Amino acid sequence: MRIALARYRYSPHGGAERYLDGLGERLREAGADVRILSSSWEGAEKTVSSWERIRVPKWPASFRPFLFAQAVGRWARAHPEWLLFSWERLPGAEVVRAGDGCHAEWLMRKRALKTRHVAALDRLRPLNRNHIRLERQMFLSEKLLAVIANSARGKEEIVRHYGVPAENVSVVHNGVDLSRFPAAKREEARANLRGRFAIFEDETVFLFVGSGFARKGVGALTDAAIALARTGKRFRILVVGKGDPRPYTNRAAASGAGSALRFLGPVSGAEEFYLGSDAFVFPTVYEPFSNACLEAMAAGLPVITTGTNGVTEIFRDGDAGFVLADPFDVPALAGSMEELLDPALRMRMGTAARQAAERVPLEKKVGEILGVLSRAWEKKTGKPSGQAALPG
Repeated sequence: MRIALARYRYSPHGGAERYLDGLGERLREAGADVRILSSSWEGAEKTVSSWERIRVPKWPASFRPFLFAQAVGRWARAHPEWLLFSWERLPGAEVVRAGDGCHAEWLMRKRALKTRHVAALDRLRPLNRNHIRLERQMFLSEKLLAVIANSARGKEEIVRHYGVPAENVSVVHNGVDLSRFPAAKREEARANLRGRFAIFEDETVFLFVGSGFARKGVGALTDAAIALARTGKRFRILVVGKGDPRPYTNRAAASGAGSALRFLGPVSGAEEFYLGSDAFVFPTVYEPFSNACLEAMAAGLPVITTGTNGVTEIFRDGDAGFVLADPFDVPALAGSMEELLDPALRMRMGTAARQAAERVPLEKKVGEILGVLSRAWEKKTGKPSGQAALPG
């Protein structure tokens, strides 16, 4: 097979991009010819040779997704021998991995973050209109052979919003490279993290990793930090990811909880943060399936997240962590964090989290994706894919 993987930006800091990097490497191991199409590259040197730049004007920003889709479409028409596997909203893609979910669903859920007037205007913004237009054209395209959703809830949204036949949508949960999170390195990583940020031994370290702070619940996390700090409990929250921290740091400082919350921006070597922390908190408003939560679980961290996160399809509330019914329920979030101040509970839940992650290893999930791609290749060409089984 010849597979062209399309992703608008390629950066090692994003969970989806790290996942795509691992997927591309394993597809090559299975014998596929893989090419990555993106407008920019910040990935590993070992895969840069398979990268092809898709040039897109930097302005206007709201039309860049549309211009990228047009440019990839031109590339695909010039290279009909390749199977176009999109990780973006690209009309004409033959296989789509809807890892970012449905933009139509996100706009519905986003209303809870805004006033009614602002929410109505939000849908009219050029960027959102372009996303919706591209999404609709992609799912209704005659060229579409298969859709991969990374959660059952994601599949339901695609079927509900766009009428894609359910049998054409395969659910493949995200997988994780377990070798990145060896338990033997946890004590060293924990000591290094505490030394680096002057964290005392009796302070529980909660980690958040994600960009797009409003969608991923940093507002609720800040309010929970304020509530928990008022009880006199000792803890720290490290926030890793891209976004403007000022609305949250100002609110925490004004409430006397400023020292509990630290924003670090995007980082490289996120494994050290996972392995060195005590628990992971991710009160997202909308998340098809969080790679960050899955990586935290692989590192043996109990997680606190919400029922809107597809990762909750691989563990039960009270088992590997806590599942919040309402992402805006600050008392419930603060209460779950307070429970995880107990080292014995963290150990029990962390063990269960690692076990849950072990049930979705990257090799297994890449094998499932390879199966979808192989069937699509046969539909496209009328020939068997001829792919080897994946190692392991």
